[in-house]
This record gives sequence, C-alpha cells and structure tokens, in this order.
Amino acid sequence: MSGVWTIFRRDLSRMIHSNVMGMLIVLFLVMMGALFFVDYFKDVRVLNLRPFFSQAPLLLSIFCPALTMGTIAGERRAQTLQWLETTPVGSFEIVAGLFVLCLGLLSEVLGFTLWYAGTVPCLGVLDWGPVVGGYLALVMLGGMFISLGILASSLSRDQISSLLLAFFMCFVLTYLHRIALDSTGWWAEVLGTLSADVHFSNIARGVVDIRDILYAVTIQFFALSAAVLQLESGKYPVTRG
Repeated sequence: MSGVWTIFRRDLSRMIHSNVMGMLIVLFLVMMGALFFVDYFKDVRVLNLRPFFSQAPLLLSIFCPALTMGTIAGERRAQTLQWLETTPVGSFEIVAGLFVLCLGLLSEVLGFTLWYAGTVPCLGVLDWGPVVGGYLALVMLGGMFISLGILASSLSRDQISSLLLAFFMCFVLTYLHRIALDSTGWWAEVLGTLSADVHFSNIARGVVDIRDILYAVTIQFFALSAAVLQLESGKYPVTRG
C-alpha cells in the first residue's frame, strides 16, 4: 500500500498546483449550481433535489474524463511513465493510487455543492434521506466514470484523445436506457440492465439496492483491471522477428 500512497501524494501535489484543474473545478461547481437553481422555485410544494440529481450525470460524464485525462496519458506524453514503471511501484499501485486520488478529489468537490441542499429548508421541510441517497449515487457514478477515465487514459497517447474516449464511454454507458426504449425483447432488458442511469436513478430516489452497488463495483473492477493490464503490456513490447 506504500506505493498507492506514493502515487497519491505525488499526483495530489500536481493537481493542486494545476491552473487547468482549478478552472475545471470552478466551472463544474458553477454549472452544478446553475442546474440546481434553474428548478429552485419550480414547485415549492414538493421539496426535493430530484431534478438536480437527474441532470448531474451529464456533468459528471464531462468532469470525470477531464479529471482523469492526464493521469496516465500525461505521464506517457511527458515520457515519465517508463521511469515510473522502473520504480518499485507496480502497475496495480499506480492505477489504485490514481483512482483513490481522483475519487477523493471528486468527493471533496461534490461536498462543496451541499450548500445548495442547505438552502432548500428555507422553503419548508426537506426529507434528507433521498438527498443522502442522491449524493451516494453521485459518488458511485463518479467512481465508475473515473475508472473508465483512467482506462481511457491508459489506452491513449495524449490527453485530448483520453478525454474524448472517456467521455464517449461514460456518455454511452449512462444513456443506454434511451436505446433500450426503442428495443424489444431480451435485448432491451440487457441494455436497461447495463445503463448507469437506471441504477443511478434508484439510489437518487433514496432506494439503495445491493444490485446497484454491485453494478458500480463491477464496472470499476473491470475498468481498473483493464488499465492495469494495459500498463503491464507496455512493459513488454511485442518484438517482430
């Protein structure tokens, strides 16, 4: 675990001092605030944050790829990845450290949006159960998007390619249920099961189902495992005789 902590501290310092990362965080918070206050007075008789949570996945599908685009692709472009792989830090520790760092940073950024929810009780009584469920869903969904972003970064040679690939994967995974609406039979059921938005909406309503948690953990496991395998394959380039 020392290797995970090493990667965490190393990249945390880099992200904290990054002007681009600071701009991304500010822009994300401003857009999240805009999403919230657009529907603030829409229906004061029903106090909940469902409109806010229902639109948040789209912003997460943009912010998380931007957060992870330089994790591995940036190292590769700066030609520091090969040096990093020669250290005692293994590929698993590199990926795990980056995942913990990005998820921790995302959780902290989401924490700043709690003051939005804190303004709702000014209009009446707010049921905090669905709010807690909604934020839990945001963290779970963000963890999935981060794992896909790290995978995309491991497959890319530059940050822009990583950003576009990760956004594509996150966007498709989130809105698979829209395709399922136009499908029938078992195919529609499969697409609905694989759609992140279907699982996210359950938790956002305050309904915690073990199947939704297993879904998020499974996506993260396979994406991060693929990223580790990609890094390992880079250590042993194929030679053609």
